[in-house]
Amino acid sequence: MKLTVDRNELWRGLNTVLDAVASKPAQPVLANVLLEAAESQLTLSATDLDLSIRTRVTAAVDVPGRVTVPAKTLAEITREWPEADLQISLDDGRLILSGHLGAANSGEGRYSLAATPPDEFPDMPETLEGVELSFGDGGPIDGDLVRAMLDRTSFAVSRDETRPVLNGVLWRITPDFMSMVATDGSRMAEFRRHLDGTDRGTAEVILPPQACQQLGKLLDSAQDGLARAMVGDSQVLFEIGQTQLLTRLIEGPYVDYEQVVPRENDKRLTIAIDQLLPAVRRVSILSSSYTHQVRMSLQDGNVELTASSQEIGGEAREVIPGDYSSEALEVAYNAQYLMEILRKMGSDEVILDLKDSVTAAVVRPGEQLEGEELFYLLMPMRPSA
Repeated sequence: MKLTVDRNELWRGLNTVLDAVASKPAQPVLANVLLEAAESQLTLSATDLDLSIRTRVTAAVDVPGRVTVPAKTLAEITREWPEADLQISLDDGRLILSGHLGAANSGEGRYSLAATPPDEFPDMPETLEGVELSFGDGGPIDGDLVRAMLDRTSFAVSRDETRPVLNGVLWRITPDFMSMVATDGSRMAEFRRHLDGTDRGTAEVILPPQACQQLGKLLDSAQDGLARAMVGDSQVLFEIGQTQLLTRLIEGPYVDYEQVVPRENDKRLTIAIDQLLPAVRRVSILSSSYTHQVRMSLQDGNVELTASSQEIGGEAREVIPGDYSSEALEVAYNAQYLMEILRKMGSDEVILDLKDSVTAAVVRPGEQLEGEELFYLLMPMRPSA
């Protein structure tokens, strides 16, 4: 193998795949990155067996070849290399990196890494048999929509590993809508986009949290949007420009979340987020470090927020204006959960539909785009004394 690659291109490729390198590899080869040089491209791949990422960068390839080397060591060398071309070659089982250190008179560098044959590195398929979902092309679903759905739902997944299905995000695509749902039992998020009935493929899968995080990261940094997704029996393969992400799916049916959505919440609070969010943040300073409870007393035209902490012997109270005209109501919520939801609204106002002190609040943005429906459920807490 022998090639020349721009340092920035190599670093971009390594930075893309590094998150798929196993932190505690079950096999030594999983700490490596697979390099494959062919034609005018260098392909980089990494995997922890649950998540795999492959990307391609431009390179001048003189001699094609395949090899694996320690991923983090190669990344550290590349990160510190000046912005100049790197010559990469394979010599007697070692990967050689060499080149000028910037300008012509700035010196030269040469680094040698132990290389491992690629035979033991797990294969990553180019395609999957199953449902192929197409994105973009001016249609109603694209990478921006997928990224927005991930951002506004994935934070609500459960961390309780005794219920694996709740550790992931439920992703559903039908001819009529695409949605993502996440819940941990105390809160729930659903973002639904209504579609035009065109059959783009149908899927219902549970995406693991690491895959959601990496897919969002790739969509944030990619110059090209999400092109397609191939959904197999136990895996899904995403294609974003020159990068592919393969992830195992969480097995099992998702919970019947629709049955827990309250249908009779007849009390409505509409309030400015720039009033409610900072008030909750301030009052919660004196909430219990265990429960993070903030109490809300709703009366005509205002909301009273209170919190207290026995640990430090403190109390807090604020009154802010809000559009509320139903009978007086007192409810209590986990301030951390409430603030996370408010930060995801994407609107100036938030609407809370309420019933009583024990029924989940239905929380929606004050304004939503046509065809989109975002809402959250937030379970109340038993008010503390």
